[in-house]
Order: sequence, then structure tokens, then C-alpha cells
Amino acid sequence: MIDGLGHGPLAHRAAQSARHYVETHFNQPLADIFRGTDRACRGSRGVVMALACFDWAKGEVSFASIGNVETRAFGNESFSPKIRRGIVGINAPAAIVTTYPWSSANHVLVMHSDGLDYHWRKEDFAAFLNKTADAAARKLLNALGKNNDDATVLVVKQKVEDGPASF
Repeated sequence: MIDGLGHGPLAHRAAQSARHYVETHFNQPLADIFRGTDRACRGSRGVVMALACFDWAKGEVSFASIGNVETRAFGNESFSPKIRRGIVGINAPAAIVTTYPWSSANHVLVMHSDGLDYHWRKEDFAAFLNKTADAAARKLLNALGKNNDDATVLVVKQKVEDGPASF
């Protein structure tokens, strides 16, 4: 998830620079992607960014974040990923990469930008988080989206038809 600072063409340009770097270096370690994105975004407004890399075979997810991207994980073993404050492209601190167990049958990952209210609880959306990822993201966006800001919501979970997620 990438969010350019501010609004308008300059924020869009920063986000596109970050996106291009991530898309062309996705097979690199997360820490290297953050360092490269920091270089790619220099001279721009900068971005905030959170990345998750799933290793389905090992049952793990690696995560790193710089800036105010809200990230929550729910499941048998919920976890709160470490987030570094800063701006990618403007001398961001080094990203801290952490790895957590991930069971696709029992976990849901939610990331969202600051265009959504941060003050929500899993219990308020449990019924929707058991729906498809798209339905859960739309519900969060509709319920928590701010009228004066753009917003991005990402929900990662097992397909509902493969079996319901449990919390």
C-alpha cells in the first residue's frame, strides 16, 4: 500500500514513482525495496508505504511499514506489525521487517490509508470480515471513509467459498 503525501498531481507523481519501483523490484527483500523506493522518491513529496510478502508454502507473512498506513491482522494468532514513522523519499528510517505465522484459513490482513478513521475495532466489523475480501474492504471504506480525503483499503484473506474465516 502506497499513499503519496498531500493531494493532487505532486502526490500522484510521488505515489507513481514508488509504485513503479515496487512493481519492478517485487522479488527483492522488503528492506531493499524500501531503500530503493526511498531513492526513487527523492525530490518528490514522498510517500508512506506498507508492504506484506506472503510465503504460502511456509505459512508466513513478512511485513514492513514506514508512515501512517494502518495495518491490522486478525486470526488465531493476531499480531500488530511494527510501524516506523517517517516519509519514504525524505530520509526515511530503515524499515523494520518482521515475519509472522500466517494461516490463510484463519487470518485476515487489513491495511488502510489515513483516509479512513483509525478508531475501529474488529468486533464492529466481524460479520463483514467473514465475507469476501472485496465486501469487507467496501464496508470499511463506506463506514470509516473521511469526506475530505482519498482512501485506500486492502483486505487479504482466504476466499469465502474455500471456507469461512474464524476469529
